[in-house]
Amino acid sequence: MKQKYMIRVTVLALILSGWGLFIYQYFQFKSKDKYHGILYQKEAPNFTLTAHDGKKATLSQFRGKVTLIVWGYTHCPDICPLTLSMLRGVMNELGNKQDQVQVLYITVDPERDTVERLKAYIPHFHESFIGLTGTNQDIEKVAKAYDVFYINHGDSYGRSEYDTWAEYQMTHSSTIYLVNQRGKLFMTYPYNKFDSKGIAQDIKKVLSNGGEH
Repeated sequence: MKQKYMIRVTVLALILSGWGLFIYQYFQFKSKDKYHGILYQKEAPNFTLTAHDGKKATLSQFRGKVTLIVWGYTHCPDICPLTLSMLRGVMNELGNKQDQVQVLYITVDPERDTVERLKAYIPHFHESFIGLTGTNQDIEKVAKAYDVFYINHGDSYGRSEYDTWAEYQMTHSSTIYLVNQRGKLFMTYPYNKFDSKGIAQDIKKVLSNGGEH
């Protein structure tokens, strides 16, 4: 009798644990499904680069805000300006919440993207956007920390092939990184997720829930 009772208890426990796992996975799925971007929870690697106002800027100084990190270069003919225009749309969608968001544009072309060049280029898209540059070694270090890939075709193919030094192009990762208020790398947006309304909705959720899944 006791053995049958124990078997029933064991079976019931397995059933309940199975339902518990199902419910947990269901709500985990629903939680992940509620965001437009791809969830990516880990500590955001800190870095210090030179902002387009000539001052040093460190990622950690933007704690308390949602930070969007984007990579590009000012001589880019297409994707980079489109990305910045899309991010301007994000800020417009945010309305009075946009002062709680910081966009950081890190150049992959520090040789041409000087402080002066970034200062003339970045604010054209939004006055709050910050362009960041540094030495080649500085940029390489940050890119490696964020798994960002880029190639300087001026070096790959030889700058002598171009009429002027300024004509060479770059190939680089286009993913946008969202860092929450606590400095967590919370979400990423590959190019197929570039949508101002979708990203703005994600930011509003992160601002309201503190960046919790």
